[in-house]
Amino acid sequence: MKQKMKIVKVTRETPDTNTLSFQGAEKMDFKPGQFLMIEFLRKEKIPKRAYSISSSPTRNENVEITVKEMPGGWVSKLLNECNKEEEFLIDGPYGHFIFDEKEMKEIVMIGAGSGVAPYRGFCHYIIDKKIPIKATFVYSSKTEEDVIFLNQLRKFEKQIPNLDLILTLTREEKKGFHNGRIDDVMIKEIISKYNDPYFFLCGPPKMVQSVKELILANGIDKDKVKQEIYG
Repeated sequence: MKQKMKIVKVTRETPDTNTLSFQGAEKMDFKPGQFLMIEFLRKEKIPKRAYSISSSPTRNENVEITVKEMPGGWVSKLLNECNKEEEFLIDGPYGHFIFDEKEMKEIVMIGAGSGVAPYRGFCHYIIDKKIPIKATFVYSSKTEEDVIFLNQLRKFEKQIPNLDLILTLTREEKKGFHNGRIDDVMIKEIISKYNDPYFFLCGPPKMVQSVKELILANGIDKDKVKQEIYG
């Protein structure tokens, strides 16, 4: 469904990342993990872009996306410079990167960079609906400053009873964080704790591909692995 929606709130998450909250005449129905096509209504020709919804269907007064400015990324830069009240044409929701609470009793969420966005929606959904689930949330960032939603992620760990949160940094060592990339040792340890997990992978192409290969090499059925690639 296409509709005009305007920005009603802009939240700075990190030095290069904002969450944009949109509101339209009609509330949007969507599933956790779906994405939207975002189209500027300016006179200049600006390409449409797809962004994962970073809010939950249980909180659909507004619909939110979280935009990390990419090096050389014209559209992400424009979005991060937007002010409240600017109108856009929003099309969606789309996509099959969906958390299905009826089918999925164990999930492993793995993300890097702005690939954390849909998992914020997952977690709010699980909290709001009090869904009994066993979950691991692995999020890789370069430095602590780059961790999008850091305070919210720490809260999720307390609010979701069976959630293991692993925050890993690749370019600095800090207390309270795992150091290094997501590797085979980490994947093996995670898999050992589960009976029948579904894996969600979201982030840059190289990360998604390398982690997917590790997961499949450790005997997980490819039908249990869902991926969304950014960048």
